Amino acid sequence: MISAAEAEVLRADDRRFEAMRKGDWATLDASLADDLTYVHSSARLESKKEHLANLRAGRPHYRGIAPRDRIARVDGNVGVVNGVSEMHVENDGKELRFTIRYLAVYTKVGEQWRMLAWQSTRQPDA
Repeated sequence: MISAAEAEVLRADDRRFEAMRKGDWATLDASLADDLTYVHSSARLESKKEHLANLRAGRPHYRGIAPRDRIARVDGNVGVVNGVSEMHVENDGKELRFTIRYLAVYTKVGEQWRMLAWQSTRQPDA
Protein backbone atom coordinates (compact mmCIF):
# COMPACT_ATOMS: atom_id res chain seq x y z
CA MET A 1 0.00 0.00 0.00
CA ILE A 2 1.36 3.40 -0.94
CA SER A 3 0.98 6.53 1.14
CA ALA A 4 -1.14 9.53 0.10
CA ALA A 5 2.04 11.55 -0.53
CA GLU A 6 3.50 8.79 -2.74
CA ALA A 7 0.23 8.67 -4.73
CA GLU A 8 0.43 12.48 -5.19
CA VAL A 9 3.97 12.18 -6.58
CA LEU A 10 2.89 9.45 -9.02
CA ARG A 11 -0.03 11.64 -10.18
CA ALA A 12 2.44 14.50 -10.73
CA ASP A 13 4.61 12.12 -12.79
CA ASP A 14 1.56 11.13 -14.87
CA ARG A 15 0.49 14.78 -15.40
CA ARG A 16 3.96 15.72 -16.59
CA PHE A 17 4.18 12.79 -19.02
CA GLU A 18 0.70 13.58 -20.38
CA ALA A 19 1.56 17.27 -20.81
CA MET A 20 4.69 16.30 -22.76
CA ARG A 21 2.72 13.97 -25.02
CA LYS A 22 -0.10 16.46 -25.65
CA GLY A 23 2.10 19.54 -25.99
CA ASP A 24 0.32 21.19 -23.06
CA TRP A 25 3.05 23.74 -22.42
CA ALA A 26 1.31 25.60 -19.56
CA THR A 27 0.81 22.39 -17.57
CA LEU A 28 4.32 21.22 -18.35
CA ASP A 29 5.83 24.57 -17.32
CA ALA A 30 3.94 24.39 -14.01
CA SER A 31 5.08 20.77 -13.51
CA LEU A 32 8.78 21.61 -13.70
CA ALA A 33 10.92 23.32 -11.06
CA ASP A 34 12.61 26.50 -12.28
CA ASP A 35 16.06 25.01 -11.55
CA LEU A 36 15.31 21.71 -13.34
CA THR A 37 18.17 19.44 -14.40
CA TYR A 38 16.97 17.15 -17.22
CA VAL A 39 19.28 14.41 -18.53
CA HIS A 40 17.97 12.52 -21.56
CA SER A 41 18.75 8.85 -22.22
CA SER A 42 21.25 10.15 -24.82
CA ALA A 43 23.10 11.95 -21.95
CA ARG A 44 22.06 15.40 -23.29
CA LEU A 45 21.66 17.82 -20.37
CA GLU A 46 19.01 20.56 -20.44
CA SER A 47 17.81 23.32 -18.16
CA LYS A 48 14.08 23.97 -17.84
CA LYS A 49 14.27 26.74 -20.44
CA GLU A 50 16.18 24.52 -22.90
CA HIS A 51 13.91 21.54 -22.26
CA LEU A 52 10.71 23.50 -22.92
CA ALA A 53 12.18 25.20 -26.01
CA ASN A 54 13.28 21.87 -27.51
CA LEU A 55 9.92 20.22 -26.82
CA ARG A 56 8.05 23.15 -28.39
CA ALA A 57 10.29 22.78 -31.45
CA GLY A 58 9.52 19.04 -31.62
CA ARG A 59 13.03 17.95 -30.62
CA PRO A 60 11.84 15.36 -29.77
CA HIS A 61 8.08 15.03 -30.20
CA TYR A 62 6.73 12.47 -27.72
CA ARG A 63 4.02 10.41 -29.42
CA GLY A 64 3.62 7.88 -26.63
CA ILE A 65 4.83 7.47 -23.06
CA ALA A 66 3.80 4.41 -21.07
CA PRO A 67 5.32 4.33 -17.58
CA ARG A 68 5.23 1.11 -15.53
CA ASP A 69 6.94 -0.63 -12.64
CA ARG A 70 7.11 2.63 -10.69
CA ILE A 71 8.01 3.03 -7.06
CA ALA A 72 7.57 6.38 -5.33
CA ARG A 73 9.18 7.41 -2.07
CA VAL A 74 8.62 10.62 -0.14
CA ASP A 75 10.76 12.22 2.55
CA GLY A 76 9.33 15.56 3.63
CA ASN A 77 9.06 17.83 0.58
CA VAL A 78 11.10 15.53 -1.69
CA GLY A 79 9.59 12.74 -3.76
CA VAL A 80 11.53 10.24 -5.85
CA VAL A 81 10.13 8.00 -8.59
CA ASN A 82 12.02 5.03 -10.01
CA GLY A 83 10.35 3.50 -13.02
CA VAL A 84 10.42 2.06 -16.49
CA SER A 85 8.70 3.58 -19.50
CA GLU A 86 8.03 2.62 -23.08
CA MET A 87 8.80 5.66 -25.23
CA HIS A 88 7.59 6.48 -28.74
CA VAL A 89 9.23 9.61 -30.11
CA GLU A 90 9.71 11.36 -33.40
CA ASN A 91 13.01 13.14 -33.84
CA ASP A 92 14.38 14.63 -37.07
CA GLY A 93 11.66 12.84 -39.07
CA LYS A 94 12.49 9.42 -37.59
CA GLU A 95 10.14 7.47 -35.34
CA LEU A 96 11.83 5.66 -32.49
CA ARG A 97 10.47 3.22 -29.92
CA PHE A 98 12.56 2.26 -26.94
CA THR A 99 12.42 1.47 -23.24
CA ILE A 100 14.00 3.57 -20.53
CA ARG A 101 14.65 3.16 -16.84
CA TYR A 102 14.30 6.50 -15.09
CA LEU A 103 14.71 8.43 -11.89
CA ALA A 104 12.58 11.54 -11.34
CA VAL A 105 13.02 13.79 -8.32
CA TYR A 106 10.12 16.01 -7.27
CA THR A 107 9.95 18.83 -4.76
CA LYS A 108 6.77 20.09 -3.15
CA VAL A 109 6.23 23.81 -3.75
CA GLY A 110 3.16 24.95 -1.85
CA GLU A 111 0.64 22.23 -2.61
CA GLN A 112 2.16 21.16 -5.95
CA TRP A 113 4.85 18.61 -6.75
CA ARG A 114 7.29 19.93 -9.37
CA MET A 115 10.00 17.87 -11.05
CA LEU A 116 13.45 19.03 -9.98
CA ALA A 117 15.62 16.42 -11.74
CA TRP A 118 15.31 13.69 -14.37
CA GLN A 119 17.80 11.02 -15.37
CA SER A 120 17.03 8.21 -17.80
CA THR A 121 18.94 5.31 -19.27
CA ARG A 122 17.93 3.55 -22.43
CA GLN A 123 17.55 -0.18 -21.93
CA PRO A 124 19.31 -2.41 -24.46
CA ASP A 125 17.12 -3.95 -27.11
CA ALA A 126 16.03 -7.45 -26.16
